[in-house]
Amino acid sequence: MHSSQFDGAAVFSGGGFMPSQATQALESSFSYSKNRDAQSLLPLTVKQINDAFLLSDDKSNMIIDGVGVKNVTLVGRVCNKAGRITDVTFVLDDGTGRIECSKWLQEDVDTNEAEGIRDGMYVRLHGHLKGFQGKRTLNVFSFRCDVNIMSKFSSSVF
Repeated sequence: MHSSQFDGAAVFSGGGFMPSQATQALESSFSYSKNRDAQSLLPLTVKQINDAFLLSDDKSNMIIDGVGVKNVTLVGRVCNKAGRITDVTFVLDDGTGRIECSKWLQEDVDTNEAEGIRDGMYVRLHGHLKGFQGKRTLNVFSFRCDVNIMSKFSSSVF
């Protein structure tokens, strides 16, 4: 038998991966990255969060573009703020949708910061996504109020 120099083994040899790896990637079932990506802080829109696939086995894991997402950053306008002694809740509207947000007030510093949030103001939030019965919420662990945030955001994107 005559072997061709252009068979699969010759094409893939020495190229950084083996032919078995190439075929395994095609044969493997859908899986998402659990390690580093799930702990990263990802900038998202509310639409991306609302369209995310919610894992049924874990209420706090969502899949966006094949990546497990927990910690996100969002920019948007505050609506329907309601403050209580233990927490402040509000809706964030980023132009693509709305999401309910809550910030637990554990220290006096948190309370002072939360008093600065007003309806209609733009904020950047860092938080942890939660999902239950199809409803997505954001537990905020950090936020920044900034009147000029949209001009800064627009200039960095465009």
